[in-house]
Amino acid sequence: MTPTSVRTRSGRAGGSRPVVAVAPLAVLPLLALVLGGCTSTGGASSSGAPTTSSSEAATLGGTGSSADPAPADAAPADAATAPDLDVTGFVLEGADPDLVDASAASLDVVGVDGVLLASDGASVGSPSLEAEAHRDAAHARGLQAQLLMSNFDERLGDFSEPIASALLSSPANRSAVAADLASRVSSGGWDSVMIDLEGLTAADSAGLTAFAGELRAAVGPEVRLDVALQASTTEEGYAELGYDVPALAASLDHLTLMAYDEHGPWEPDDPGPVGSLDWTIDSLAALTGLAPTDQVVLGVAGYGYRWGGGEPAGQITDEEARDRVEDAGGTARWDSAAAEQTATLADGAVLWWSDARSLDTRVSLARGLGLAGVAVWSLDLSDPVEVDAG
Repeated sequence: MTPTSVRTRSGRAGGSRPVVAVAPLAVLPLLALVLGGCTSTGGASSSGAPTTSSSEAATLGGTGSSADPAPADAAPADAATAPDLDVTGFVLEGADPDLVDASAASLDVVGVDGVLLASDGASVGSPSLEAEAHRDAAHARGLQAQLLMSNFDERLGDFSEPIASALLSSPANRSAVAADLASRVSSGGWDSVMIDLEGLTAADSAGLTAFAGELRAAVGPEVRLDVALQASTTEEGYAELGYDVPALAASLDHLTLMAYDEHGPWEPDDPGPVGSLDWTIDSLAALTGLAPTDQVVLGVAGYGYRWGGGEPAGQITDEEARDRVEDAGGTARWDSAAAEQTATLADGAVLWWSDARSLDTRVSLARGLGLAGVAVWSLDLSDPVEVDAG
């Protein structure tokens, strides 16, 4: 993995910490607006998450400026003229299909993870009965169902670059997998597909671009096609991660930025935000320098991580994070610069998590930038997704 990469949308694995750049001057006013208008230092979130105030000033890209607190429902000045956001909630195939109920009123799409590439890269598996149950649950609620296709290797417990390379480097494999996916969509009633190939390198870029074009030709123009992108704070970093972003944008409908896993259990001695706001904005600035903003979807974490406290570092749900803090007699603190919750417990455990309030902040950011939407990973980990109409 390159220094600018992060590993996985699911929390199933981890990689090296991204290099964080100073926020470009063009986005500093927006960051000030988001911090000042959408991350208040008091009040309760819609999920009941702790909203303990923070005395720390929010520093804007190292400028030393601080944002004045404002009501949590304050919106960017141009929000009234922005198109409504497309909202996706991801689910693992083994999760309870009924959990979408708590978020259905705000969702447009349920993204189901999904189907896996074969180890030789020449075919893709069939959706499981559990995945099909999520598809049916989405349709029963009037939502679109998106099928995720990934290079996750269950034997390794991680995404596999060799599996992705076996697909992307072979014209025959690309054609076969594109035909497989088109058949799954047509016969299974899926509304869209997301390409979720992670752990790529620059050598995979041309093959990924070719595969995106071949998949578009196979499914036709009426099927929504998206790709998940790992985050980089520089335009060059996206190329190093295997993404020819302008070329992908030409074939696909949306580019979903996985703006999470800035820190995680793979750094057992370096706890920090799951996806801090300034890092998210830096990553968006680099991405939108390469692709139209109205094709970009902001991926948002709906989970957290814990470190220390006498147990291995690991993932926690939003609810588990609050329960751990309460059980330990601790206090959660809203970190206004990161726009995440954090707590340090008496046993030395450190927790960071991205909850409903964190999502509110990033929804305002997405609207302010004119992005296509937001996507939450994942409904089985997160607070209920509540996104007000724009």
